[in-house]
Amino acid sequence: MDADRTSVKPPPRAAKRRKATKVRKPASGSGATEKLSATIRRGRKAEIREQARKLGLSDSAYVDEAIAAKLQLDALAEFVDEMEDRHGPFTEDEIQAALAAWPSAQDQ
Repeated sequence: MDADRTSVKPPPRAAKRRKATKVRKPASGSGATEKLSATIRRGRKAEIREQARKLGLSDSAYVDEAIAAKLQLDALAEFVDEMEDRHGPFTEDEIQAALAAWPSAQDQ
């Protein structure tokens, strides 16, 4: 294993959501909001609404959290690409070590 990779830690696990009976306020530090219009696939709106209600979120809060999660995944993918550019592809042993250190990855 490359010495530079030993200090790389996986991102924190996503917190488990608890069921809420009312809509949560946006996370602290979220600041001002702005409106965005987007076109989505037919049927997706109903899926968003259903999942948001299960989690006690507004549709907007659910979509905002989904976008934030996607941005984190994109940043992680860029980081992995940079590491592979610098040090070469990850070996199977390195991948297995990372999975072992990241328990939530075993569930997937």
